[in-house]
Amino acid sequence: MKIKSIATIAAIAFLPIAGFAQTPPAPPGPPPPAPQAPPGQPGHKHEHEKAPKVPMTFLGVETSQVPSVVSEQLGLPKGFGLVVDYVVPDSPSAAAGIQQNDIIVGVDDKDLQMTASQFAVYVRLNYQTGERAKFNVLRDGRRLDVTLKLPAPPAY
Repeated sequence: MKIKSIATIAAIAFLPIAGFAQTPPAPPGPPPPAPQAPPGQPGHKHEHEKAPKVPMTFLGVETSQVPSVVSEQLGLPKGFGLVVDYVVPDSPSAAAGIQQNDIIVGVDDKDLQMTASQFAVYVRLNYQTGERAKFNVLRDGRRLDVTLKLPAPPAY
C-alpha cells in the first residue's frame, strides 16, 4: 500500500515538470500554397467599381418582424407589419416623424406582409428617388399615415 502511494505521489509531483518539456520543432517543409485568384478574366478586377452609380431610395429605418406576442395583443395576423427598430437621424423617416417602435403595417394603403429584407427590396424596386410614399403606421394603438419623400442615400 505504501509503495502505491509513494509511486502516485511521485507521478503527481513530476507531472508539472513534464509539461515544460518541449518537442523539437518540425523540419521546415514546403511553403503553403498561395491563395488562388477568383474566377474571371485577369485585369477585370473591380469592374463593378467602374460601372455608373445608380441612386437608390433610402428610408433611414431598420425594421424587424413584429413579435408574436405584440401581434396577438394588437390583433394583427401572423407575419403582418414590421417594427421600426432604429431610425437614422436626419433621414427621410425621421423627417416624416417615424419613431422607434412604430409598426409599419402598410405602404400606399396596401397591407404590408413581408420580411424586413423583402421590404427593403420592395421600396428600392417600386420607388424612385424624389418620389413620395405613404406609410401606414401603428403607434400607441392608433393608425397614422406618414408621407415621406425618398431622396438618394447619403454618400459614405
